[in-house]
Amino acid sequence: MAGTITGRRDQETLRLVNKKYPYYPIYLDIEGRSVVIIGGGNVCARKAETMMKYGARVTVVAPEMTDEIEAWEREGCLATKRKHYEASDLEGANIVIASTDDQRVNEQIAADCRERRIPVNVVDVTPLCEFIVPAIIEKGSIQIAVSTGGKSPALARTLKEDLQRAIGPEYTEVNDVLGTLRDDAKRVLPTDVDRKRFFDGIIARGILGMLRDGQRREAYQAIADACLEAGVPLSDAVRAELG
Repeated sequence: MAGTITGRRDQETLRLVNKKYPYYPIYLDIEGRSVVIIGGGNVCARKAETMMKYGARVTVVAPEMTDEIEAWEREGCLATKRKHYEASDLEGANIVIASTDDQRVNEQIAADCRERRIPVNVVDVTPLCEFIVPAIIEKGSIQIAVSTGGKSPALARTLKEDLQRAIGPEYTEVNDVLGTLRDDAKRVLPTDVDRKRFFDGIIARGILGMLRDGQRREAYQAIADACLEAGVPLSDAVRAELG
């Protein structure tokens, strides 16, 4: 039996090493979902912190854990199991992250997750991953995920830093104000094509550049003009800027 399990695990690892297609980018709602993190070191602590930030219910499985993880447990932020990994630790998990210091254990976790159809990430071992975690840029309501397909985390971090410098506060402001128009645009404009033309037309009026140059009133007047032409009511946010 053990030989059969090992054989299946090795075949799955070989399949992933030789995979033909890149990872499909996707945003997941993990609020209230169970995320099991196997390993108790500093890397796992960072992963736990990120998952908690997005609302996940985190359980850390490891014989020993960092002081930070133990502090979060005392504060009731996450749960822990002080033990070596067993397949039963995956029960009820929606996502699994593995980062033990034993490659064979990481391989077993990956195989067990695939058998149970649980998405798994094995930190720094891309061939074992069903999903990979991007570098994340957040500017208010704007969020950008940067990935190099697991080939170069260092380059992903550099791209993240470059984009952070390039994306000014005007992007968040435009995103937020356009969001205040969406419900009325859906009500007034009958098709996706009409709504796309409306919102694309607002951007094409150069409002990002206007905000970047401090021309706030001009930017909001351009938005108001587009709304008037399309029959979309002005939102309170636009009215407030125009006085």
